Amino acid sequence: MKLNRLLNNARPWGSGLERQREALAASGVDVGYVVVEGVRLRYAQSRGESAPLLFCNGIGANLELALPLFKALPHIRMVTFDIPGCGGSEAAWFWPRFSAFARFAVGLLDHLGYKDGFDVAGVSWGGCLAQTIAREYAERVGRLILMATAAGFPMIPGRLRASLRMFTPMRYLSRTYMAQNASIIYGGELRNRPDRAIDYARYTRAPTTRAYLQQLAAISHFSSWPWLHRIHCPTLVLTGDDDPLVRPINARLLAALLPNGRLEVVKGGGHLFMVFSAEDTAQRIESFLRGSAERGRRTPEAFRLS
Repeated sequence: MKLNRLLNNARPWGSGLERQREALAASGVDVGYVVVEGVRLRYAQSRGESAPLLFCNGIGANLELALPLFKALPHIRMVTFDIPGCGGSEAAWFWPRFSAFARFAVGLLDHLGYKDGFDVAGVSWGGCLAQTIAREYAERVGRLILMATAAGFPMIPGRLRASLRMFTPMRYLSRTYMAQNASIIYGGELRNRPDRAIDYARYTRAPTTRAYLQQLAAISHFSSWPWLHRIHCPTLVLTGDDDPLVRPINARLLAALLPNGRLEVVKGGGHLFMVFSAEDTAQRIESFLRGSAERGRRTPEAFRLS
């Protein structure tokens, strides 16, 4: 009964696209399209003053879902994009490996004129992409931020009920499904809060089936265990202590194996702490970027930050 009442109270929203346009306008980001690797990608960038921070989103997610973090980091120039087949980017046929997704991401930065150093952040699936970018473009990546993610296979698995629900994009297709299952999938700030889940669902766009399968295929054979020790850039690893999908132990292992890894735990945070605890997350990111910049002035030239 409580769920039905909350759902009914949340019914009178406008169209999803209308709300997304309003959210983009309120966030002060510039949105555009660029062709990378023959694929038309939709991107967004904020108007901060720093070197670009490339943000890699979670599986199936459209860029609007990162706007709370963008808004909380007004002084940092954030850049993100919709993975092919997600949000406003066209779908494409390509072999689904993280190296291919990395080429889209870095190709976007090149097209936007950011051909020198940049920082990279990623959440969940996007954290695996961020690790790949830090490895394959090590000469350009200054700092790395990993949120609610892991090193891939093998990993400490999440709760079975949460993991099984990630094999389907139903949470992007049905707001009712999102409200009924968000607590199981994401935990933390969404536990027993279907109203929050409904509000979050208003900003989602369903990915194409091809795109979702491509991203599932990429994550199914991803493993950074053999090369984590080669990522020497300063790295901030963030995890919520109530994440049923990617258990916090995975973040602890990441931070321990990265040569310059630093772990921080968001108390009460679930898998989407970046969205629902955006201000707290932003403060941690800003503190990390300031601190690593100061340390960078005293590091050997080979590891000096851009």
